[in-house]
Amino acid sequence: MVRVHKVCFKINCRYSLELVALPDPRSDGVHLAGLRKWYEDMELLGVEFVSDFEAVHGYLPGEHTVCRVPAGEGPVLVEVLARQGVAGPLLEYYGHLGGAELPHLGNGIWIDDASSLIAQVAAGNYPNRLTGVVDDTVSVFATDGGGAMYALGHTSGYVYHLTAGALTGSTFELEESGCSIAAEDLGSFLGQLHASLTAAVDAQHAALKAAHGR
Repeated sequence: MVRVHKVCFKINCRYSLELVALPDPRSDGVHLAGLRKWYEDMELLGVEFVSDFEAVHGYLPGEHTVCRVPAGEGPVLVEVLARQGVAGPLLEYYGHLGGAELPHLGNGIWIDDASSLIAQVAAGNYPNRLTGVVDDTVSVFATDGGGAMYALGHTSGYVYHLTAGALTGSTFELEESGCSIAAEDLGSFLGQLHASLTAAVDAQHAALKAAHGR
């Protein structure tokens, strides 16, 4: 078992946010500068969102978290994940960032931290192969509030949303309507989360201006 000391920021909210797709082109991977900026932006947006929430919605917000990995721990986690066959862009992500809990983003999104992902893969709870309507090797890294999974395709680079199928060993046999493309790559998927939180902050600003007649 690899133990990770997480560094997190917490966002208090009970607000259902819808995912907003970004028209970003596909990237070759997720790079440190982009990850650092994503984390910093999400932290600032979260603080701004929480500060206006009660004034707009009339009740106190709940709690969201996004975490980063302390310096020096990333390489150890990446080595273990690489041995388990986790996709390259996720290795870059987990070298610097940890889990994310966003329970009110759409129907909820939970990105596993590295320790949880290692444990899930080792226990055989996550598939590493899709068959049926899609044939690809994958790394599952997140789930939603409905029990569906998000998986990064090793061949396509897509982030798949896996909603219906049967898990047999390490293979997930998809039902005909059990898979959709959530994003063209991991960077775009993270961008969707960023865009959704940005849209929520903008909506609250608009609501406050309207309430004050401005």
